[in-house]
Amino acid sequence: MDNRLTLTRHIDEDAAQQRLQRLGASAFEPAWVRLWTAGVGMPDGQPGAWLLSAQEMRRALLLVGEALPTCADQPEAGIHIESGDPPSPAEWHRRWLWERMATPRHWRIQVLETAPTPIWLPCWLGYRGGRQHRLMVISGLSGEPLSLLKPLVLTGLRQAYRDEQNTASREPREKAG
Repeated sequence: MDNRLTLTRHIDEDAAQQRLQRLGASAFEPAWVRLWTAGVGMPDGQPGAWLLSAQEMRRALLLVGEALPTCADQPEAGIHIESGDPPSPAEWHRRWLWERMATPRHWRIQVLETAPTPIWLPCWLGYRGGRQHRLMVISGLSGEPLSLLKPLVLTGLRQAYRDEQNTASREPREKAG
């Protein structure tokens, strides 16, 4: 792994299972999603909250708190889903605009001019079978559903499946040769 920050998982396996079962999931597993963070706060001040996003996302997640709840360990077992490049500075400002519109009293707070920091966000993935399969994503920090991450997670799962298929198709050729 690399030197990305790892956020601490607060929702354990039992709590995740209960929450996902309430949402209709019959199976679940831990996952880690790579996102980018940008601090938000008063101009020339310390961050009071953090935007978590990736270039592929339409909106950002907002994590309130002066410090990110990080741990020193690398992400543990589970699916690791990579996102692309960080949003541009203009995209960070646009995403913060959406959050400010929801809470007008925060108009003076802005995205701080620092480089985006890569992080691993702990999540839990829930699956429901049936006529149509369904994916649910909940936060490993709060247990809240994260529907904004579903397209990113589906893309990551699709890419992991393709990588596995490519590796499996190369192995028989290498053994034969």
